[in-house]
Amino acid sequence: MSSLFAVFGNPILHSKSPQLFRSVFKGMGIDAFYTRIRPQSASDILEVISDLNISGANVTAPFKEELIGLLGSLSPEAKAIGAVNTIVNSHGVLTGYNTDWIGVVQSLTEAGVTVEGSRCLVLGAGGAARAAAYGLVRTGAKVFVANRTFEKAQRIALEFGCEAISLDDIGAQGNFDFAVSTLLPEVELPFPNGIPFPILLDASYKPSALSRLAQGQGVTLIGGERWLVHQAVGAFAYYFGEQANQELFAMGLSSALAQSDVSHQFSADIADASQVI
Repeated sequence: MSSLFAVFGNPILHSKSPQLFRSVFKGMGIDAFYTRIRPQSASDILEVISDLNISGANVTAPFKEELIGLLGSLSPEAKAIGAVNTIVNSHGVLTGYNTDWIGVVQSLTEAGVTVEGSRCLVLGAGGAARAAAYGLVRTGAKVFVANRTFEKAQRIALEFGCEAISLDDIGAQGNFDFAVSTLLPEVELPFPNGIPFPILLDASYKPSALSRLAQGQGVTLIGGERWLVHQAVGAFAYYFGEQANQELFAMGLSSALAQSDVSHQFSADIADASQVI
């Protein structure tokens, strides 16, 4: 019987994780299936994983941080970041991991950015921003975290040894070597004195207001799809205990899912895998 994997989120139709993992499963001859599921809550995720015996799951917004308080087993990285984006089901024991920080660091390194010793800016204060700050500090960068709600940026700064600033004060901090944005695609930032960084890693798959502004000012853009690929490579290693060729993941980005492969609304009492696949 094929192993079952899934990505959970709400919304979830935009997720490209099925394309990525199906490409790798096919390329490596792995008998497994990967789908998308839209749960009602974080607790539903754990129930569905257990009920359907899902071998591994990826998690996206808005459930990453809530899962921390629900999972009894957490990796040191997930515990430190305070967010889970990968869950492994090992004989009924569910363990939460975080590979978003790997996605950030590897995307920048792949693009030729030297992270160690850099001065960088993280925009936002949610689970993805926490992962970015954790990974960048761990790799030796001096990190500034900016968020509209200053208190949220301050919490990250206190936990990871960063400096917190408000979005309105970015221009007063001088130039940065690069920035990582986890802002929603529609969020607009003014930058009246010009964008203070030459490279932007944007978590958004699609062009965001910030990425359009940045590219218009000559900033080099690293798209969110590279972040997606690298965090997926990390998740695969937790699922199977081996490394996958990242190019197999990248190939999956250009493939389309069948029209019938759509997300489903789930309640906590679902127990029939046929409703998923």
